[in-house]
Amino acid sequence: MRVPLAATALFALLAFGGCEPAPADNEAAEALETEGEPCPRGPARAVVKGTVADVTNDPPCLLVFRPTGVRLTAVPDGSRPDPGPLVVKDGRGRYYSTEADGWGPTISVWNADGGYLSSFGTAGDGPGEFASESLALFVDAGDSLHVWESDDWSVFSPEHEFVRQVSSRVIGSGNLLREAETAAMLYDGRVLASDGHASAGDAYFRIVNRDGSLEDTFGTAEEGTGAGGEYGHDRAITYLAGNRSFWAAPSVLGASEYALEEWDFLGDEGLPEGARSPTIVQSLRRHQSWFKWTGDPNTSPRVAYLQVTADGLLSVFLWRPSEEYLEAMKPYEEQMTEGRGWTMERQEEVDSLGATLTHFVIEVIDVRSAQLLASAAYPVGEFIRGTAVIPHGFFRNEMTGYVYSVDEAGMPYVEIIEGVLLKK
Repeated sequence: MRVPLAATALFALLAFGGCEPAPADNEAAEALETEGEPCPRGPARAVVKGTVADVTNDPPCLLVFRPTGVRLTAVPDGSRPDPGPLVVKDGRGRYYSTEADGWGPTISVWNADGGYLSSFGTAGDGPGEFASESLALFVDAGDSLHVWESDDWSVFSPEHEFVRQVSSRVIGSGNLLREAETAAMLYDGRVLASDGHASAGDAYFRIVNRDGSLEDTFGTAEEGTGAGGEYGHDRAITYLAGNRSFWAAPSVLGASEYALEEWDFLGDEGLPEGARSPTIVQSLRRHQSWFKWTGDPNTSPRVAYLQVTADGLLSVFLWRPSEEYLEAMKPYEEQMTEGRGWTMERQEEVDSLGATLTHFVIEVIDVRSAQLLASAAYPVGEFIRGTAVIPHGFFRNEMTGYVYSVDEAGMPYVEIIEGVLLKK
């Protein structure tokens, strides 16, 4: 049984978006056309460990996404793999794409201008081969490519030579890792994850070594604002490459406030290595009357995705159900929970409700000043129709991302787009 369309993770919904994108609202479109003034940012504040700050209202900026002019394109003769809907970028500006329809477990490499360079990856069980067509891609600080698939985690050098393969059973598996919401590649190749894996016990977070073994678990409900007494449920996270801290959203289950936490995963530098305990550096609270736990993950609002940039901009992607949606979903709730008698017709009804009565909300917070810079809501239906210029995924620590689409001739392409903050 599928969950309601609108309650799925943001980038799962967008990954196979359809049409040529267009601006989502007149104000943003006008700002884009006139290339308005850059939006000012307030002064940075001193952050003492344990600080709790309320995020300001009345954002002064518009967040606008615009094409960079770079495209990864397919060719009609099929002489090379198509660009797939999953794309990452390394420190050299190269793009890696995968999951192109009909091309199997192939990873394609593109230069910074969108030119096709090469492909690698074949089906099989040997070193450097993939047993599954569903892959997740991560790039570490040294530009090595880490590939999750099925029960294995493979690493390739920046020259795409096979380096090693370890079990991914402790690292995690499934859609949560593939969408990269709850996993982050640390600067040294270790993996930070928060997808409720059994190895974490009652903790939210775990760190997995390069050999696939569990190194540490930390962060329970009592230590932060993850959720109201719930343990081990996935939390969206984002990590600034080379830093010692990461940001975490509330848990999917039980959270009744929109609070974001910055965790220092190395702990107090004054203690010996083995005695360090990860701690919360600061908490940012964003008061939203509609962000409340309904008792059902299918109808509760959630933070679907986080992205932090090197200059302290934290982008927050939320799913927001309306009161009308909550009321309309009541006849379906028992069936969804128990999984009995679910039909395609019922699923289509629920998908239709989600498309018309729910929104995606994008907010940008300056973590230096705890200031809300931009906030916009987009009907989920705009994503389904492909009429909103919103990235299907971001590149690590950037406001640049990509949109996967198909042109009028049926040829897939990836458009590289950038987010800019313009003064209202």
